[in-house]
Amino acid sequence: MKNIKILSLLFVCLSIFLSACGGDDTPVPVTVKTVLMYLVGDNDISNDIYNNIASVERGLSEVTSPGTFVIYWDGGSRKGEFPVPTLFKYEVDGKGSVSKREVIKTYSSQNSVSNEVIINVLKDVEAYCPAEKYSLILGSHATGWLPVDHSKSRSFGDDRGAKIHIPDLSVALKQSGIHFDYILFDACLMSQVEVAYELRNAADYLILSPAEVMSAGFPYFKITKYLLSADNSEQNAINVAKDFIDYYKNEYSYSWGTIAVIKTNEISALANITCSIMKRYQDNLVKFDNRKIDYFQAHYGYGRSSLDHSAYDFRAFMRELTDNNIPSDFEEQLERVVIYKNYVDDYKLVNIDSDIYSGIGCYIPDTRYSKWNTYFRTLQWYSAAGWDETGW
Repeated sequence: MKNIKILSLLFVCLSIFLSACGGDDTPVPVTVKTVLMYLVGDNDISNDIYNNIASVERGLSEVTSPGTFVIYWDGGSRKGEFPVPTLFKYEVDGKGSVSKREVIKTYSSQNSVSNEVIINVLKDVEAYCPAEKYSLILGSHATGWLPVDHSKSRSFGDDRGAKIHIPDLSVALKQSGIHFDYILFDACLMSQVEVAYELRNAADYLILSPAEVMSAGFPYFKITKYLLSADNSEQNAINVAKDFIDYYKNEYSYSWGTIAVIKTNEISALANITCSIMKRYQDNLVKFDNRKIDYFQAHYGYGRSSLDHSAYDFRAFMRELTDNNIPSDFEEQLERVVIYKNYVDDYKLVNIDSDIYSGIGCYIPDTRYSKWNTYFRTLQWYSAAGWDETGW
């Protein structure tokens, strides 16, 4: 019995010693909020994406709640500073104190828009920076719901030509095991019903643009205090969107920007209402011939150039489909989904109709785009919204 007691005492002392030395099993303190900014910059806008890091650093001193801001950087133009993909962090105490940049982990050269890499990085963030709440910022090229097409579209991301389909991104986020209070897309054309429906279970809110985002991206020096706040996620998401518009309206050299905040737990109800309308007005789909769709592209289209005909204002489509008689239940549910929307278009990239702008786009199948149509049929929105019963 005496020997057992001695062995037990030795075991306890050894455990304390290993813990004090920072062994692998040392618990990592859990913070209130961890934000991951996932930057895929190994492409032609690498310098623009990189500038967001300095913008975040500028904004961290204004954060009023403690938390951790983590950045994953994979970019081709900064090989001297970041020769390989790097995960680093900043700690803030909410009182103006910001830690120096601390490298958490470096990775060998990898495809940062592959499912495996996204999952591994998210798991590393969860292991090294555990928190009560997580948020995600995704920054790179993007083309919304579209399929990965090396000649035209990127879907999301561009890592030396590699991209990821939105359904695959959704799977990666799910397999990471993390649910986010918001996902912010610092990328073009992401506010589409097809994208929002695929990602409805990944986050409570989505902050995204239905049209192109200028290369300067989001004004992180203004919005970081909202991004790291753990209280009132909905209002913080709206504040981010408001400051985005304010920046492009009053500070940026080109006054252009479109933005929306989407509440994901409301989008299934919107799909159900859309499905009932599609069934009721199915015969009206014949109106959307090439001539009508070209008109829509000119007046309500969000894509440009090679992305013409890929996305149109969702409310404009429903108005045309219902003979200018949008059902009130659709209007009410759309407001529950898109809880904030705005735009500034003094510098016009596409036409925005102030009377119809909904902040969210949709695809209208087009006989001239067979590849897009084939891929569209694989998306969850296709059947949820009733397109599968229309003959498309």
